[in-house]
Amino acid sequence: MESLLISAENNDISLCTDFYQLTMAAAYYLGPKPIRKRKGIFELFVRKLPQNRSYIVAAGLEQALYFLLNIRFNEKQTSYLKSTDAFKTISKDFFEYLKEFKFTGTVWAVPEGTILFPNEPILRIESSIIEAQIVETYLLSIINFQSLIATKASRIVNAARGKPVIEFGSRRAHGPHAGVLAARASYIGGCSGTSNTLAGFKLGIPVFGTMAHSFIMAFEKEDDAFEQFNSVFPSSFLLVDTYDSINAIKKIIQARIPINGIRLDSGDLYSLSMETRNLLDKAGYRDSKIMASGDLNEYLIEDLLKKDAPIDFFAAGTELVTSRDDPAMNGVYKLVAVKLPSSQSLSCSSVPSENKTGDNYNGDNELMLLYKIKKSPGKKTYPGPKQIHRFLENNLLKTDLVTLEDENISEGNSIPLLRKVVDRGQILEESPPVHMLRSLHLKQLNILPSKFKDLYFVPEKFPVEYSEKLNAVLRKISSNQ
Repeated sequence: MESLLISAENNDISLCTDFYQLTMAAAYYLGPKPIRKRKGIFELFVRKLPQNRSYIVAAGLEQALYFLLNIRFNEKQTSYLKSTDAFKTISKDFFEYLKEFKFTGTVWAVPEGTILFPNEPILRIESSIIEAQIVETYLLSIINFQSLIATKASRIVNAARGKPVIEFGSRRAHGPHAGVLAARASYIGGCSGTSNTLAGFKLGIPVFGTMAHSFIMAFEKEDDAFEQFNSVFPSSFLLVDTYDSINAIKKIIQARIPINGIRLDSGDLYSLSMETRNLLDKAGYRDSKIMASGDLNEYLIEDLLKKDAPIDFFAAGTELVTSRDDPAMNGVYKLVAVKLPSSQSLSCSSVPSENKTGDNYNGDNELMLLYKIKKSPGKKTYPGPKQIHRFLENNLLKTDLVTLEDENISEGNSIPLLRKVVDRGQILEESPPVHMLRSLHLKQLNILPSKFKDLYFVPEKFPVEYSEKLNAVLRKISSNQ
């Protein structure tokens, strides 16, 4: 039986896409040569935030770039495609094209950990229209999921007021792959570590673990289990709620077990933490810490700390790795412009840019950049390749100005967020290690106005503006339709 684990090493990653991406690719390829060679510019952005969110945290870029630089099609996969009803009559030239397929485009992206708002590009793909189409599904999947979890982690970490939050949710993630990616995204979002060992091994994320109830139950006496585990792992936390949390703590004190800390995993965490702290302090265990876990989310953590619960660490599992209150990120991937020879006719949904590019079309004609928009109700898009310029005031985010990429912004000291990370299929810089991405995000939280960090704030308006030039192009296209 073959494994369903998807990796670039065995090339299975290339078919991790929606079938219609490949049928569109075939239709492009078998069409007129100008269509086949047409260049497309796509932007990936979030149209609407998950419930009760006031920002998103961009994540998943490293895996997206790895996919782009490693996607290949082999004989086995093209043979499978040929066997499907849709591809039975397709020319063999297309399958030969797939066997030689390689991403040769350019990618612009914001750094992972960056705070963004709706309709701001997370990344932009500029490549042949076929290449840009084939990669859509994977890019959306990897960035939507990790951005969703990084955003949830950011909210939980912010609610914890500087107290460490550990991601404990692998067993509740939607599969082993999701568990590792959730650990990564949670760390970028500010968590201090994870229980996922593979994430620690592969990514260098600090790993944490205590014990399960089964370890306690395997011993005849609860305090024997505590003594055995503590003798092997004296810096660990002992799980005390298998039978009765307070009674377990009294046993630890009576046996004089020199514990580093205890973990409360059920019950009224506020009253239990208060009584636990009192017992430990009176018995001389003032340096022993209290960790709380058990279906924790940002709201429960905030409530505990508002009551001054003496909890030193939080462990978040199911609520975090599934973003349980709203488990979907509404990221989309839309065509915003095409490049084609200036001799070709324009469609009614297109407007040429004021500047022609220096690219060559098939070694001959100059390419013209045509802006594109979508006008479906509730799904309108802004045209053209864009840049986000961030303005700060008193070290706080004041405004994001979204412009066309070639606009010169002279007012104030703006910070351009989108950076070129891949140029014509060649990576320009390696992705930073996750601890640097985490630090970047925590700095982003510091510049975010306080109201956006309020768990109950649902903004009616975001600090995002669009340049007059961009709006003018939008109006011009709309009037032509």
